[in-house]
Amino acid sequence: LGGRDPRQGPPPKPRSVPAVMLTGGIVAVAGQFKGWYFAAYAIAAGVLVCLLEYPRSKRKKGSTMERCGQKYVTAVVKVFGPLTRNYYIRAVLHAALAVPAGFLLSTILGTVCLGIASGIYLLVS
Repeated sequence: LGGRDPRQGPPPKPRSVPAVMLTGGIVAVAGQFKGWYFAAYAIAAGVLVCLLEYPRSKRKKGSTMERCGQKYVTAVVKVFGPLTRNYYIRAVLHAALAVPAGFLLSTILGTVCLGIASGIYLLVS
């Protein structure tokens, strides 16, 4: 882990993870699966990861448009300071959020995605 060269630009962010986690959780809760409380956890974890991954800074050059409501979510994420900007902390957070969701079949794909996202953050830090 030699670190990331700042000239490479921002690292890729795993934005599809919350969608997979939310979908699995919603399916399990709506289907009243046995162990539905793990699915409820997966929904909450999906929302948390969605809020963490949604903000992105405006580019100084280029045509990137600001997302709808991005400035409000960015302000909330900035309140947590280094906890949301440090990729090692994000990797640990993603890994910790993945564990409870792995106990239900409908949320296992979200667990795998969070594990991969954790690995991505470890590689880019």
